[in-house]
Amino acid sequence: MVIGIDQCEAVIFDIDGVLVDVRRSYDKAIIKTVQIILKDSYDIEVANEFPFEKFISKLRNTGGFNNDIDTAYAIILIILHCILINKMNIQQTLVSFDKIIEGLDDKGTNSVEKELEKTGNMRALINELGYPSNGGKDKNENLISTCFNEIFYGPDLFKRQFSREPRYYIEQPLIRNDILIIKEESIKKLSQRFDGNLGLISGRSKVASYFTLGDLIKYFKEAACIFLEDEKREFSKPNPFSLHKVLDNLRVKSALYVGDSVADLLMVKNFNSQVKNKRVYFCGVYGEGSKNNHSVGIATDTNDKINGNNLYKIKKEILKSKKADLIIENVNDLPNILNITKN
Repeated sequence: MVIGIDQCEAVIFDIDGVLVDVRRSYDKAIIKTVQIILKDSYDIEVANEFPFEKFISKLRNTGGFNNDIDTAYAIILIILHCILINKMNIQQTLVSFDKIIEGLDDKGTNSVEKELEKTGNMRALINELGYPSNGGKDKNENLISTCFNEIFYGPDLFKRQFSREPRYYIEQPLIRNDILIIKEESIKKLSQRFDGNLGLISGRSKVASYFTLGDLIKYFKEAACIFLEDEKREFSKPNPFSLHKVLDNLRVKSALYVGDSVADLLMVKNFNSQVKNKRVYFCGVYGEGSKNNHSVGIATDTNDKINGNNLYKIKKEILKSKKADLIIENVNDLPNILNITKN
């Protein structure tokens, strides 16, 4: 435990992977989007057995993929590079996928495009996909964005968020697969401990956040909640814009940010490098509810558990190597850890 964490005046949370298990919602929306775009636009069929979860995790670990639509776009582009452009078989594609990700930095989709263009002319495909926007359109009218958002939100919430009717997807919305990890007892203890100074900085929209958190949203100060899907793209993590805003709105000089990704950690580091009279500490969560899978209703087979455990071990090691101030398996461990520190 780093000296100073026990003096924090506020706690700010990421939502996905920290307060909410998104493996059957956001992660599945990434996979479905990739499969639909590749099948409908390029006649490339990617089976469910493709190791999507591994590559999603690896992309997030670069620090440049806090936005899940960016992640879907990156996977689509890499598969097109391997199969369409370079005529690779599935085994060659898997090997190439790993090598490409190893060459990425924290610049997200720009890094992917740059890496792929080293070994082939990808510009025509990049222009064809037109992501994140095409010809000055609203960012959410791009085909990849629209497909992802319709899959995740479903017709009713999609219309509420984007003020237009869905075009492609009218099945059960995957947002309904969100599962709360945080217990009300835990959030209540933290609220009492920090005099109600709890905030949110999430890549989600306000619509999606309120839908999933439900009554728990009352524990977070409205002025301390930033929903980055509703902000300009350039304010996305790891840009520390949202941390500046939340600390200013709470009128505090120190806070603990609880996140689960390298992008979260980099956001905190970027903030601390910009200011001298304030300090944010980073608590990294590596488990995404893995400790209590049965209590949160996740149905997993043996292979899922093995793969999941390996990914969590990797995430834990990455958080250690990046010098997170505090590392925990489950967000519900936080009240006890902070109380122990305090005593």
